[in-house]
Amino acid sequence: MILNSENRIPSFYGKIDFEGMELQTQKSAENRETEFLEGDVRKLLFPANIEPTQLIEMMKVLGKQGSGMELPELERDLQIGMDELACLINASQILGFTKIHDGRIYAGERGNRLNDLPEAEKKQLIKERLSLVEPFCSSLDMARIRKYLLSEEVSNLLYKKDLKWADDEEQNQLLVHDILVEWSIFTGLLRYDGKNDRFSLPP
Repeated sequence: MILNSENRIPSFYGKIDFEGMELQTQKSAENRETEFLEGDVRKLLFPANIEPTQLIEMMKVLGKQGSGMELPELERDLQIGMDELACLINASQILGFTKIHDGRIYAGERGNRLNDLPEAEKKQLIKERLSLVEPFCSSLDMARIRKYLLSEEVSNLLYKKDLKWADDEEQNQLLVHDILVEWSIFTGLLRYDGKNDRFSLPP
């Protein structure tokens, strides 16, 4: 969800019209694959509580359905709840992997490319896209000027800017920590030192 001057606290869930079963995006009127300029992408908050393997699995399922899928059908195939599916779709939109038209979700051009890549290159493509969104872009900015950083420092910095995943500050810190650990380990975007619970740039 893109932030603007009227809305500085985004939801990390996609906004779903359960009657029409359609994900609403700010570009839905144009019904085209969601594409963001870097200046806009940096204002996006990557969803919490989803795993990289879930995203990859969803893209594989969508890649096999050239005609797209309705949300209940996708929910059934992935065997997950609608709230979790909303987060996955939100993530796929932020990364530019899916498009939505007439209540159906499709793998976009970048999503189909992701499906065709070997595992290592899949991770690299996801890594490149993650580096443009929060909490990753601020983490990378910190890591470039410091030897180590803590997830709480990233969380606190963003929280002060009203960029948050939860209103409760402690819960927000936990969500940011989990996002950074889960996706940094998977993609290699940041190195995670589990013993000291801190992050740094990879060598």
